[in-house]
Amino acid sequence: MNETNFPLCNIIIALVSSHRNLTTQRIRKLGLYPGQDMILMQLLQRDRQSQNELVQSLCVDHSTIAKSVNRLMKNDLVVTVKSEIDKRVTLVSLTSKGKDIAQQAQDVWNDVEKIATGDMSSEEVTSFLKLSEEMVRNFNNAMDKK
Repeated sequence: MNETNFPLCNIIIALVSSHRNLTTQRIRKLGLYPGQDMILMQLLQRDRQSQNELVQSLCVDHSTIAKSVNRLMKNDLVVTVKSEIDKRVTLVSLTSKGKDIAQQAQDVWNDVEKIATGDMSSEEVTSFLKLSEEMVRNFNNAMDKK
């Protein structure tokens, strides 16, 4: 893509790619695949969630959650049990090892946030967030109109 023709699109792509690459590199050092960190951190915030709750909160499809939960179980990071109220519901909980890795994943994300903002002032960060949120609204509004 020609940088001079689409400077905004190019910088957005570069920003997302750089963020994803750094985060993935650091998450992999924890022995996790990308996305598994999000499940662990979600459970760290509120443990014992159903797979459907994880699907909704993380905005991914059910098969992705099921596959990731199975991998996390194999690595002794989560356990599952059937709900006593509704046996069709599978509840996911962190193991003690899972809590430790989830905290490390959260530390990775905190570090990436600090790296991203570098020497930016709090006003610059606030301005960036405000402008980015406006762009997201613009994109979402454009999708709703089609």
